[in-house]
Amino acid sequence: MSAYRVSEEAQLLMGLHAAQYPHLSVVGLLVGRDSGNTIEVVKAFPVCHQAPTAPLLEYASTSIEVEAAKLKLKIVGLYVANSRDDDTSLGPVHARIASTVEANASRACVLVLDNKSLARANLWLKDVKRGWVPVDNRLAYDDDEGKLLVASLEKRSQLASIADAAVDVVDFDEHLEQLSKDWRNAQVLALARLQV
Repeated sequence: MSAYRVSEEAQLLMGLHAAQYPHLSVVGLLVGRDSGNTIEVVKAFPVCHQAPTAPLLEYASTSIEVEAAKLKLKIVGLYVANSRDDDTSLGPVHARIASTVEANASRACVLVLDNKSLARANLWLKDVKRGWVPVDNRLAYDDDEGKLLVASLEKRSQLASIADAAVDVVDFDEHLEQLSKDWRNAQVLALARLQV
């Protein structure tokens, strides 16, 4: 049985992406490495904050695969935050996307964020007989308490008044609308680290 470990950076971007669109469903891809007994989720790349379309997902996944390869990583799953605070389920659209990811990464996972506590997610894995099912006790975080994410969320409003564009997480969908926006979100990560 594989364990899944989420880096502080991935946890931060997933949480900030969901916090930026609290009433919309957000989707992103996870990249990392398979270290035998553990799948390490190293980075999260926000894809969209609306119903994902096949062309968007295909283009985003191709671009993310190229970026991941530069870092000697690969796509290992996806993350989702549903539009409702009390919804931590994996809906049929997201399950189909997850199955596409899983077809290319046999131990792919889905992290469904808990909108009440953005520092936490529910791990979903594919079962041969039952499809995608939630799994307990196999997910760990480099930052168990989500300190960097919590600090970033607290400072977000202060930073927004100083440099609005630098604070926002840019998903791939926004990048396609305005190519000058960096979907890799290096500026968001740098600002988050400065605040702690």
